[in-house]
Amino acid sequence: MGFTAAPTRRAREAARKDWLVMGAQVSIGDFSVMTRLSRKALRHYHDVGLLEPAHVDPHSGYRFYDTSQVDRAHIIQRFRYLGMSIPDVKALLTTDDVGERNEIITSHLRRMEEQLQQTQDTVRELGELLSPAPRQTTVELRFEPQIAVWAITTTIDIDDIGAWFLTAVDQLSDALRQSGTHPSGPVGGLYERELFTESRGEASVFIPTDNPIAPPGPVRTRVLAAAEVAILTHHGTSHTDIDRSYGQLGTYVTEHLISDQGPIREHYLGSEPGHFASFDRTEICWPIFSAGRDKTTHHVRDRPPLQ
Repeated sequence: MGFTAAPTRRAREAARKDWLVMGAQVSIGDFSVMTRLSRKALRHYHDVGLLEPAHVDPHSGYRFYDTSQVDRAHIIQRFRYLGMSIPDVKALLTTDDVGERNEIITSHLRRMEEQLQQTQDTVRELGELLSPAPRQTTVELRFEPQIAVWAITTTIDIDDIGAWFLTAVDQLSDALRQSGTHPSGPVGGLYERELFTESRGEASVFIPTDNPIAPPGPVRTRVLAAAEVAILTHHGTSHTDIDRSYGQLGTYVTEHLISDQGPIREHYLGSEPGHFASFDRTEICWPIFSAGRDKTTHHVRDRPPLQ
C-alpha cells in the first residue's frame, strides 16, 4: 500500500510564495476594469510589447496581470489619451536616459501645440464662414512672359501636396546652393487642373534662374509658357483658408473675364533668401483669354452673407 510523503518545510514555503504571487494576479477582465483599458487594447499592447501580461496560461491562452502593473497601465492610458504614439510611449517607458525621456515628452508637447494652433485656426475660419466680414480684394490682370526655371515635378494626391511642397522647396534650395546659382524671381508652383478636379494630378515647384547649366537631380530645367492671368494675392503663412481666395478669384474671372483651362500658377512672396518656405503672401494666377495686355487693377468686395 503506497503513501505520500509529507512535504518538507522548504517545499511548503515555496508553495506559499507561489500562492502569494498568484494571489496578486488578476484576470484580463478585472485588470481592464482597474485600468480603464479595454480587452482589445490590452491584447494589442501585449502583441506590440508595450504591456505584457504577468502570466499566460499555456493551455487556455488566458492572460493574467499582476496588480503591480496597474500604475504602468495608467501611465500608458494617460499618454495614449494625450495622443502619444505607441512607439513613443514604449520608448518613454523603457529608456533609463533622462535626456531621451525629456526629448520624447518635449516633442509630443510641440506636436500638441501645433494641433492646438490648427484647432484654433479652424474655429476662427468657421466663425468667418458663418459671419463673413466684407473684405476689399484686389484683382490684377498681368501678362506672364515665357520664362526658364529650375523645377521639381511630380504627379501627386492633393492631400499630400503640403508635405511634398516643403521637401521640394528644400531640394530646390540645395540645388541653388550647390551650383552657386542665384534665383531671378520668386519661388512658384504650377498645378494642373486635374489636381483639383480629380484630387490627383501634376504639380511643380519652380524657381526662375538665368543659369544655363543643368541643375543637380531631382531638379530639372523647364520653360514655362507665356500666359495672361488674373491675379489675387492671398495674405498669410497658412493655406488653410486659401480656398476662399480661390473662390473669390474664380468668381471674378467667371463674371468679368473668360477663363482659360491652363494650369493654375502660384507665386510665393516675402520669403528670406535661401528659406523659400517662409513666405507670407501667395499670388494666385488664374489663366484667362485676353485680347490685349491690360494691366488694370480691379477691386472686388465680398458679397454679403446669404440670408
